[in-house]
Amino acid sequence: MLRVLIAALRHLNQRGYIYIWANFLCVVCSLPIVTAPAAWAGLVKMSYLAHTGPRADLNDFWDGFRENLRNSVILTLLSLLIYGINLTNLTSYSGQTGVFYDLMRVVWIGAMLLWSGVMVYLYPIYYHMERPTLRGALRNALLMIVLHPFFSLGLWLVWVIISAISTFFFAAWLLLTVSMLAVIATRSVLTHLQVTIYTPPELLES
Repeated sequence: MLRVLIAALRHLNQRGYIYIWANFLCVVCSLPIVTAPAAWAGLVKMSYLAHTGPRADLNDFWDGFRENLRNSVILTLLSLLIYGINLTNLTSYSGQTGVFYDLMRVVWIGAMLLWSGVMVYLYPIYYHMERPTLRGALRNALLMIVLHPFFSLGLWLVWVIISAISTFFFAAWLLLTVSMLAVIATRSVLTHLQVTIYTPPELLES
């Protein structure tokens, strides 16, 4: 995890200007809520191409955004369903005691955490697939969590910490936070898939 974070921050620092603009566009495009997954997909696509190729730009962001608008609606509905059902259960049975209800609370909270973890891995895996499909990416993201549970938990905690810190600095959400999360997610997936990551010639010479 530490190696992934260091590599992700180095990558972000080297290409900071393009990620700042993409971060801002991602936030703006997420305002309708239903298009938020598509905006995130565009940011991840740009990050994936920046990691695996010689160049990436805002056109890649827009390409990812447009091609995932349909998936965005599906993912928004699924997220509302999963979070809605489990939060309703937690609220409705908050006053109940006993082993059974304690176990059910673990299940409800675990379901939300699992879905959150799947969302972290989803689009980096989607863009690494030879023939990407939403169903296939969801399945592979779940498999990634099963194969790397402790790393996935650590990654999720890193996301929570970064998000919590950014809450105190509103400008960070507008300019950098979402890009940082995308870069960390992309780097995590590529590292576990053992992909050769593009290194600019000038860095090889330094």
